[in-house]
Amino acid sequence: MRTQLEFVLGKPVEMEESLTCEFKEVKGSNPVHQISRVVDEYAVAFLNASGGSVYWGIRDADRVVLGLPLPHKDRDQLRQVVGQKLATIAPPVSKGAFDLPFHRVSKSRHTSKDLYVVELCVSPSDTGNLFLTGGGEAYRKTVGGKAKLSGSDLILALLQQLQDRERKNPKVNSKLSLDGSDLFPSVARRANVARPLFEGARVLWIDDDPSMTLYERIALSECGISVDVATSSGDAFFMLSRLQPDLIISDIKRNDNPRAGLEFLSELRSSGNTIPLIFYVGIIDQSKPKPHSSAGITTHPGELLHLVFDVLERK
Repeated sequence: MRTQLEFVLGKPVEMEESLTCEFKEVKGSNPVHQISRVVDEYAVAFLNASGGSVYWGIRDADRVVLGLPLPHKDRDQLRQVVGQKLATIAPPVSKGAFDLPFHRVSKSRHTSKDLYVVELCVSPSDTGNLFLTGGGEAYRKTVGGKAKLSGSDLILALLQQLQDRERKNPKVNSKLSLDGSDLFPSVARRANVARPLFEGARVLWIDDDPSMTLYERIALSECGISVDVATSSGDAFFMLSRLQPDLIISDIKRNDNPRAGLEFLSELRSSGNTIPLIFYVGIIDQSKPKPHSSAGITTHPGELLHLVFDVLERK
């Protein structure tokens, strides 16, 4: 539990803004809405840095305490809404990583009953993950604020996360060197230049564990490509009958079936559907060619994006 700090109305605090400390004035008559609207962005920014705290109710220009009028029902509502927003952060974060203390504000030597400074305290993460809001947005902490990652910067950050994940996975058998991170800048450059070609494109992604492809899907979304997810072949055929994707990305082993993806491709072609399909897998058998009638197979996220770009540029 965070220690209660002393704040005096109209007096500046001794703390200074830094990479681990930020002050925010809340304007308007609805502080619950104002705080909950951006709380996940600040949580992600601190998680992607070294942790820290943001204090609502302190003016950042001069560090003067203004306080927020928060009666009991509003404090309860804020706790609930903030908890819901923080639960959408991906990858998931333990609830113990966050604390939301309400610090009473003193006024004329007396403590104001319902005047508070609200602190969001974020513990530093030692996972090395790049954290995203529920809307798939990434933020970095800056002195006195936060910066949203977008475009090639976000794609590079996502690809770096995937590279780190591969290095930590001894079972990965990519035909590309795990040290070949020079592929990633070329992906980011290509995505930036060719984005107008990809705008409005649609991908159907089949995987029984979508959490394992979060960064890849966010990278495609940042390129203007919408992604629909199916967790089984049956769901994929149902979605195909209603959507018009430009490309399918699929795993091969699914649940207890080591050939689920190959069987899906065979049934797809038997029905006369020629939509391109790329296999994205954990391990490749180097002795076998790429599956017949597929647009490619890879274990490497950088190569996956290049394959996707190849298909969409041709279309």
